[in-house]
Amino acid sequence: MSEDNLRAYRRTLRLTMSIPVVILGVDTDGNSFSESRHTQVINEHGGEIAMAHRLAVGTEVSVENRAMGVVSKAIVMSSGAKYQARDLHPVVLKLLEAKNVWGIIFEPDDWRPVAS
Repeated sequence: MSEDNLRAYRRTLRLTMSIPVVILGVDTDGNSFSESRHTQVINEHGGEIAMAHRLAVGTEVSVENRAMGVVSKAIVMSSGAKYQARDLHPVVLKLLEAKNVWGIIFEPDDWRPVAS
């Protein structure tokens, strides 16, 4: 899919932001884990996080923003191979609950400043 098609498919603007979160769940080996990480890219409906644990697509996890005291459920939409330079997997999450776990206010897609 081209970048233009991806932009049209996305529901909200993506932001490159480093927000500290804790991801809790069960990895592909069946082990429970709690992993402190920072987001790489977020939008109103999910985000991408580089993680040490390998997660299967479809796995439900909890995303906790301890600074805000907010926890939200998410589902793993994709989980890639380890980055060559680091021992981390890129994981894309889709939030299942309408909670502002990122602490960011997203502008509506149709928002435009008024010309003066």
